[in-house]
Amino acid sequence: MPPLPTRPAGFELAYLTIEDQNDPITCLFNPKEYSISKSSSWQKKQNSTAIPNLQYGGGEPRKLKLDLFFDATDAADGDVRTITEKLFALLEANDTYKKEKKKRPPSVQFRWGGSWTFPAVIDSLSVQYVLFRPDGTPVRATANLSLTQVEKAVEKSSSGGPKKGQNPTTRGTADLRTHVVHDGDSLPSIAYTSYGDPTRWRAIAEANGIDDPLALRRGRVLAVPQVDA
Repeated sequence: MPPLPTRPAGFELAYLTIEDQNDPITCLFNPKEYSISKSSSWQKKQNSTAIPNLQYGGGEPRKLKLDLFFDATDAADGDVRTITEKLFALLEANDTYKKEKKKRPPSVQFRWGGSWTFPAVIDSLSVQYVLFRPDGTPVRATANLSLTQVEKAVEKSSSGGPKKGQNPTTRGTADLRTHVVHDGDSLPSIAYTSYGDPTRWRAIAEANGIDDPLALRRGRVLAVPQVDA
């Protein structure tokens, strides 16, 4: 597992989680701002008046634009391209992901702290390398991503609240938080930090598909569900 990136002033750790994969792409994010846009389609119906009638043609998916920062200077042989190539691969069709028998790229979600965005696909990516070793190896890069929504972020019940999960002791994904694994962490220790009760580690194991509660990799992002008291 590569070391976590050094944080420049004003930046926070963030993650791009990838559909059906346990290892997210770790990045740095300046939380001052990001933009989400949405548009609707309207068709003009000409008539004899100066203002044409407009017919609603449906809503378009949300668009999210992000500027992310990547740093590989902590490792003596660090090369930021090992990360940026993973980003570029997220725009390529893959046999693992199919829709109507056609290959497609995986969907992703941007996660920062306890917040995350809607599932989306990356529709454009621009990477700029900004720092190099004497041999020309790039060690820092900025990436401008444009993501297009593919499904809702959180399902709602008819009463407006989040749907309850199938497990009666664990709530749905609307209440998920995240924890980045550090050296010495175990599921019982994370459960103690999150719930004040180390015996509730099974909720975290179930949410992340973990069989061995002691085998945690440094840097892995765990979903921490809220559990009922």
